Amino acid sequence: MYKQGLSILIPVFNRNCCALVQELHVQAVNCGIDFEIIVVEDGSTNPKYVDQNRPVAAIDHVRYIIHEENMGRAIIRNWLADKAEYDTLLFLDCDVDILDPDYLKRYLDNKASVVCGGLCIGGDANKLRHSLRYHYEKTHEKEYTAKQRKRNPYKNFRTTNFLIEHKVMEGCRFDERFRQYGYEDVIFGKTLKQNGIIISHIENPVYLTRFESNTYFMIKTEEAMHTLYKFRKDIVPYSRLLQHVEVLKKIGLLPVLRLIYRSSIGYYLMLNLNGERPVSQLYNLYKLMFFASLKP
Repeated sequence: MYKQGLSILIPVFNRNCCALVQELHVQAVNCGIDFEIIVVEDGSTNPKYVDQNRPVAAIDHVRYIIHEENMGRAIIRNWLADKAEYDTLLFLDCDVDILDPDYLKRYLDNKASVVCGGLCIGGDANKLRHSLRYHYEKTHEKEYTAKQRKRNPYKNFRTTNFLIEHKVMEGCRFDERFRQYGYEDVIFGKTLKQNGIIISHIENPVYLTRFESNTYFMIKTEEAMHTLYKFRKDIVPYSRLLQHVEVLKKIGLLPVLRLIYRSSIGYYLMLNLNGERPVSQLYNLYKLMFFASLKP
């Protein structure tokens, strides 16, 4: 039996999360609830960020833990749930900002077993005009509203910002086969559906204002494509890209994409997307081509 209250769980990898933790602490105190905040460095490789984050350990109700080895996005979330003391869990990515002073209250007023608050894309558009991740997220931002998410509540589940009852998490675990980047949230949404757990989608967004370099974003993208390929049979109904792949396969164009990827065209596409002035419209095409090139 868990104690009544809120466990805020934040896995961290090479990010400064001090402002996020401080804002959550202020809001939790103002809500007058019993709470804890558990911050885990999941194998962060840049000591600068670890040193920047250490001061959060001095904040009341905060536990700061350092893991030398990276456990991966699925295992670390299960691990955090196992360490949590309270009956309600709030999972947050470490690279988001909270701008609404009633953010926690809005979650606590919702009584559903699983609640997704969504995501908004912030940042200075002029300064970020050459950021591939920024343009990708901005293009898809309209899909992040509660109205849009409710149309496919399980397919649109994201781990970025969600509340879940601890007892639900006991029966619905993140699939620990997913050790590399990508799609652990998709499979978790599928698991919730299979267990008959209702997801409530509300407007309670966190803000993404910090974006990785184009090169690092492309590394993550290719890693995600490897994950998608490995678990494609499990993910098919939940992935738009896999649905496109099936269509291309039926009309015989998948081998053509594979050849293009391996040609100079694919090489120059990769250089452009990794560079300082990427053509963001080419990103989805590159993903398709890269996926088509993968072999068992």
